[in-house]
Amino acid sequence: MYELAHALRRNTSELLWLACVALTDQFVHNRITNERYQAAVMELEQHVNGSGNLDPSGAGAVVTLKDGTKVRAPEASRIAYEDEPRLMLLREWSLFDSMLCSSYVATKLRTWTDNGLKKLKLLLARMGFPLADCQKSFQYMSMEVKRKIRTDVVYGVTALLESLNAESKGSKESSAAEQFWAAYSALSLSNVDQLQKGMQSAIETQRAILRQRSSAITKTGFIRSAKKFRWVKLDDPVDTIKLCHPQALTKFCFFLMDALKERGARMKPLICSCLAKEPEKVLVVSMWKTKAWGCSG
Repeated sequence: MYELAHALRRNTSELLWLACVALTDQFVHNRITNERYQAAVMELEQHVNGSGNLDPSGAGAVVTLKDGTKVRAPEASRIAYEDEPRLMLLREWSLFDSMLCSSYVATKLRTWTDNGLKKLKLLLARMGFPLADCQKSFQYMSMEVKRKIRTDVVYGVTALLESLNAESKGSKESSAAEQFWAAYSALSLSNVDQLQKGMQSAIETQRAILRQRSSAITKTGFIRSAKKFRWVKLDDPVDTIKLCHPQALTKFCFFLMDALKERGARMKPLICSCLAKEPEKVLVVSMWKTKAWGCSG
């Protein structure tokens, strides 16, 4: 869509921001291959270098380009290309909690076990990060540890899309429409509170995923294995409230399959069922194999 707007000379920095968020969403939710993602990043980086100012006033610091040209770049509300660690919602969590619950780190270190927790603490120590500092809220951490994270927006907006309003007096379709527009408004820089609400919901969902994954790995009989596939049934009344959405349940399946892969289990298709909010209804997600962006390397 942004390429079309650019071809028609209707592109704006707001559209560029939406394009960046959309591409990140496809990547972190495993809807795009790493090769296609890298190619799209290179294209967007060219647009970011030529634009990227989200501050309508245009105020900010003066930056000198490579050719010596001086331009004014805003200190806030500016799109910039930077690498980031594979940690979700770091701004809303502490570094320790983010690493504990992020799919890549949790799978590699098996943080649902006591030995995994020891490995995580040892890793932070070897990185030179004091444990007490890492357990603080990110906004209160020292500047040496802080890093800017942009994928937080994706997780927050996704959580808003998934959290259908149970108190809505209308139909399920009208409630879904309300959540769509709530998520859309959260993409605006003028509605930070709505995005903050989504990020907190995303944290609760990720904790539910971690709890259920830990139960699936540690409890005998939680994962049933047939000759051609495995299947899991989620019926915990607390966590199913957060996981009874297609994207949330899909993330749980990716998380679980990555853990099984790390344990050396043979890869089989996975079928997962979760009690839905509506009575006598069940949400079912099936997956053939994992292509999680954090665990593919």
